[in-house]
Amino acid sequence: MHKARGFSLLEVNLALAILALGLSAMMSSYLSVAQKIQFSQQQQEAHLLLYQLVQVLPLYPEQLAWLASQSPVSGQPASASACWQGKHCNEQQMLAAWWQYWQVSVSQVLPEGELHLACSFSCNIGGKLSLQIRWHGPAKAMAACGDWHCSILQWPL
Repeated sequence: MHKARGFSLLEVNLALAILALGLSAMMSSYLSVAQKIQFSQQQQEAHLLLYQLVQVLPLYPEQLAWLASQSPVSGQPASASACWQGKHCNEQQMLAAWWQYWQVSVSQVLPEGELHLACSFSCNIGGKLSLQIRWHGPAKAMAACGDWHCSILQWPL
């Protein structure tokens, strides 16, 4: 007679425990990689927006001081929206329209994203323009600006 041989309950439980440990290690690694990818995408979005700013802001050198004096999340003047509709706008109105566009873009693509502009010394030649985009990103990624993640561009005028 052949005795039926199988796995004992202890062996099955041990195999399941080893499998569970392996799966949990794989899952935590997967989540870590996913957060790194998400943070990289957020940084890429911030850098793309900073690139757009650097392409347009030099067209308005006399209005930079005015723009730096505005509150970071100031509302769009009614005349600024007219600029996108093809109506006549002066340079300050056009810059206000661009600034509003960038504020909306930052808040749409980055969690709680904010755009800030400041001038060191003055907004005239010889000063420096500081552009900062900050947002709340993955908690495990180290924040560069206090509790915020940020991309900063210092631009000589």
